[in-house]
Amino acid sequence: MSSSYDAVIGVWDGHDSGATLVIDGRVVLALNEERLSGRKLDVGMPVRAIAAMRAAAAGRRIAWAPTTSDFAKTLTRTFPSMKENYYRLRRRLTPPGPLHPLTLRAKYTLTQLPTGDLLRAWARRWFASKLDVPARDIFLVDHHEAHAASAACWPEWAGDALIVTLDGIGDGESGSVWKWHDATASLEKLVSIPGSASLGLFFEHVTNELQMRPLEDEGKVMALATYAADIPASKNVFLDWFSLTTDARGLPVLRCSVPPGRMARAVARVVWCTQREQVCKMAQQTLESLVPQIFARLAAATGIGNFGYSGGVASNIKVNRLVRATPGVTRLAVCPAMGDGGLALGAAAATWRRVSGKRPTPFGDFRLGTDHGDLGRDGERIARETGAILLRPADIAHAVADRIAAGEIVMWAQGRMELGARALGARSIVARADSTAARDDLNLRLKRRVWFQPFCPSILLSEASVLLADYTGPQDNNYHMTMGFKTTTHGRAALAGAIGHDGSCRPQMVVEDAANPWFRMIDRVRVLTGTGAVINTSLNMHGKPMSNDAAGVVDAWRESGVQHLALGSVLLSKPPTSPSSTP
Repeated sequence: MSSSYDAVIGVWDGHDSGATLVIDGRVVLALNEERLSGRKLDVGMPVRAIAAMRAAAAGRRIAWAPTTSDFAKTLTRTFPSMKENYYRLRRRLTPPGPLHPLTLRAKYTLTQLPTGDLLRAWARRWFASKLDVPARDIFLVDHHEAHAASAACWPEWAGDALIVTLDGIGDGESGSVWKWHDATASLEKLVSIPGSASLGLFFEHVTNELQMRPLEDEGKVMALATYAADIPASKNVFLDWFSLTTDARGLPVLRCSVPPGRMARAVARVVWCTQREQVCKMAQQTLESLVPQIFARLAAATGIGNFGYSGGVASNIKVNRLVRATPGVTRLAVCPAMGDGGLALGAAAATWRRVSGKRPTPFGDFRLGTDHGDLGRDGERIARETGAILLRPADIAHAVADRIAAGEIVMWAQGRMELGARALGARSIVARADSTAARDDLNLRLKRRVWFQPFCPSILLSEASVLLADYTGPQDNNYHMTMGFKTTTHGRAALAGAIGHDGSCRPQMVVEDAANPWFRMIDRVRVLTGTGAVINTSLNMHGKPMSNDAAGVVDAWRESGVQHLALGSVLLSKPPTSPSSTP
């Protein structure tokens, strides 16, 4: 252990690449490359994010914390064109060639190969060369340790916890279970789930065979499942593929009878003869059956009820709702950056503990992007260039709330950008939560999304018990949109534009804080409409990421059909147009 480092930079160079800076144990900056490059779910070395981290580190002695060194990652680092080609295929930017089925099978076979000392040594040298730093400053973190650390580092636990990771695959594993020892702020590995039993890869295959984009459209599968008829578990062929038993310690053991290399064809056979919605239902039911059982067995075997959760599977908010209600689970803290985009955060946190012997500082605010100050400071220039009408209201929050209450849609960009896929009040598009017209307008004209994918509400925490049927108290507080809830009868009406077909929603609960304009805006909406809630979706156009800076936000606004943009302290409005000329 060395105490000579006062900063750590975590690096992830795969799907949704990014970097995170920790200084003296505090996460001070975290950026995914897509927010800087404008390329959705960017892949490869996050050069722009790394440059931002180096600048913010300001001459400190840096320990570098890259993650993942398995054979598949080694291959794509050696031949980066392979990574780029797969990125374009996965995002359906290019059609597959004649050898695509063979290549895909090889990919899923190779990803199962675990890492080892030789691969780790090669990765350390490769990163040292790419980052132009001595190899002694490279501290490699395995894939699932990084996921586990991302779930363990940010909450205050007040006792030991179990950390669960369920993902696609990385370093030969598809999941893991760790014990968080709160007294020493250390992780002890208890369970390794092999890549051959990957729930993440299973759901990825279903997404792909349904002609959606894997690693991106899994949420659509979850949403479409609500439109299918219920099916008995005994009729679900997907469930037959998996078995869940326990080892001598009572800890869960997950296995799958269909290898990842053959799963694409197995899923394709089911898709061929089954209605699309029913396939989604079966896939969702498989996760809803197995994942809560994993948590239940862990709680029973260890007597621990505190759980942290990360990895791609943790983005399934309907499964998370069931886990939250599982007997033995007293607290569930899901990392808001649960997918691979959060690996740099976990790698930095784990490495800070390793090089300093100290715990990372807990935090609850995931607005960790660059601090640009007032995003509207150049409002006059932007107004001149765009022909917009400029206002500087005394309170931007109240000015926006007045327009939302009147039925208008507003783009909202305030302060530092969120880490993770969810808009949490920094880069949002907002509208009345009870308006199905606003929902349809957002879906079809602005976001250009499929009709069945619901939006989410941001609600005042004080409204949770009135709007949500299964909210039972502080243990259910959901500040980062990581869990699903059922709505009450009143909630179904008050949140009509922000709930799914089954009456469920993924709310962000907003605590009272007069200094936070996001709270003030929603509270003013409560005064004007009777409900403290808004539709909240990310400020981006379809196929493009949210933007870290004001220029990217303005570009998205200009491209959209939204009239108003609350940019820092200013409110920009496009001149009114006749209905016939409205896009």
